[in-house]
Amino acid sequence: MVAICGIAGIWHRERPVQASDLTGMLNAMIHRGPDDEGRFTDRTMGFGMRRLAVRDVLHGKQPYYSEDGKVVAVYNGELYNYPELKTLVESLNHRLNSHADGEVLVHLYEEFGMEFLERLSGMYAFALWDRKVHRLILARDRIGQKPLYLYETADMLAFSSELKSFTYLNGFHFEVDPKMISSYLGHRFVPAPHTLVKNVTKLRPGEVMVIHHDGRKQRWQYWVPSIKEPESQNQMTYWADRLHGLLADVVRGHLASDVPLGVFLSGGLDSSILTALQAGSLNRPVEAWSATFPAKYPGYDEFSWAEKVAQAYGVKLHRVDVDLAITPQRVRELAYVLDEPMADPTVLPLDGVAKAAAEQETVMISGEGADEIFAGYAGYGEAQSLAWLRRVPLAVRNLWMHYNWPGANAFRRSTEPMSSRYRGVGFTFSPEEQRRILQAEWVQPDRPGAVQEYWETHAHLPDLQIMQGFDVQWFLPDDVLLKADRIGMHHNLEIRVPFCDHEVVDLALSLPLALRRYGKSDKRVLRVVAKRVLPLNVVKRPKQGFPTPLTSLLAGPLHDIAWDTLTSDTALTQQWFNQNELHRLLADMGPGHGTTARKIYSLLMLELWAEELNAKVLDAQQRGYSSSAFWS
Repeated sequence: MVAICGIAGIWHRERPVQASDLTGMLNAMIHRGPDDEGRFTDRTMGFGMRRLAVRDVLHGKQPYYSEDGKVVAVYNGELYNYPELKTLVESLNHRLNSHADGEVLVHLYEEFGMEFLERLSGMYAFALWDRKVHRLILARDRIGQKPLYLYETADMLAFSSELKSFTYLNGFHFEVDPKMISSYLGHRFVPAPHTLVKNVTKLRPGEVMVIHHDGRKQRWQYWVPSIKEPESQNQMTYWADRLHGLLADVVRGHLASDVPLGVFLSGGLDSSILTALQAGSLNRPVEAWSATFPAKYPGYDEFSWAEKVAQAYGVKLHRVDVDLAITPQRVRELAYVLDEPMADPTVLPLDGVAKAAAEQETVMISGEGADEIFAGYAGYGEAQSLAWLRRVPLAVRNLWMHYNWPGANAFRRSTEPMSSRYRGVGFTFSPEEQRRILQAEWVQPDRPGAVQEYWETHAHLPDLQIMQGFDVQWFLPDDVLLKADRIGMHHNLEIRVPFCDHEVVDLALSLPLALRRYGKSDKRVLRVVAKRVLPLNVVKRPKQGFPTPLTSLLAGPLHDIAWDTLTSDTALTQQWFNQNELHRLLADMGPGHGTTARKIYSLLMLELWAEELNAKVLDAQQRGYSSSAFWS
């Protein structure tokens, strides 16, 4: 498992591709792979990679070749079932030149054709070139842990692990797609396959693209999570036994590494379970890293809970006061690091703790994904409560709402279908609020085609099921996992997320609804597993999300950058926003305005992203590349 890195490539319909054509794209991703570089060209196609060595550090150079040199691949990721795949390809008389997991890809393709994708388990994005038929295959892992962006014109296609590398592609024109601004404001990210840049898309989780010798392109999802009626088997012990065994196996698979490996430990249920399972699987001490805020941010320090878990399992715990890393300059830098505008403030503490961990570790285990797949968010609980309200006779509900008695707003929400009001955990601007903040000409439907189709197709399912399905297919890969990839790679750190194993996801989304949540009890099956491996006080502690005191930060160290950036006469996004509404939001930037803080932060990250990417385009022009700026 050697190939955590960045990949990039170019396919032309007619023009030959030179190895030098890849230089700028690969240099833009040197942070993803400081240890090595490899390139390959074959007439009108070329690709390359930057490598961060995790296993088989001295070998495993890319690209990978079949024995006859007719199949070539570059790869970014980890195949957690590599031992089984290695045994399989060797049993079919293939010779492996290293212990690098990505090498099996070329041989699996030789043996099974496109069906080889069904055999892969892990996080990955790769490009594979079949020289016999001149076919290019691009694919992304099932849950979307590793990214792959595509830039298409009439006669070429470029791909990359990071959107920013297109900045250094000859002829690339960088232009914001205003139709996607509403989508960003509504979700706090742009749902795949779209991006905020014209002519740039990203492969969806579990999606593959094939370009044939004649230029014909095919693009489809080879895997989607199982979003259907939940299982009827309602025995808690049955499901807890299945989950416990599966998680133990998955965590063991995620621990393979020839370099230092640790765990992010908040003291919450998810990271604590992984720490306990990790401590039970390793024959060496575990080191954990915990993000904390000082006392001036009351309610955001979970370190005492992390200590309880660390003491129970003999874990060496490192405390990281992440507020020290949250500066105006760092926020501006993160807007570029993240590659896409992202209004998720948890990136701020993640950046601080990842930077500290990277000084000693190369691989970190993280509990991301458990809230989405095991129904941990409070919003999921509200959906169940509203479902009960819909059982109240219509006449009673109408009377209640007419007189605006206590709870009338809940009745109103219960009358609106989930398919029309839910935009994910990160929901920021409602459609009405978008119409207020955006200039009229930029107001668009905030649900791109694939998202709207999802809601229409699954509207018959229980609210909790379709909410989780949306979050697993979009919020998780386009927000949670995207920030883990960008922040981790920026600090030369691989972040592994066992809860996002596709088998764990499928099991979780098959659970009977009552075993996911019941009343105020969340993650019910996962909590049963937790009772088997954790101290009881940790299992029963109140839920607390990854700590980010955004309101206090915007009233303190980030106040000036938010105000000055968004009100500047040179703000690149001023053409999109209603300035009166923007100033009204900024006037509320202070304690007690948490919802306003999230809105301001989303607008700030959009403007900083536009400024930083525009600056990099201009820099590329000065270096001799022919990219065009946003605003040309």
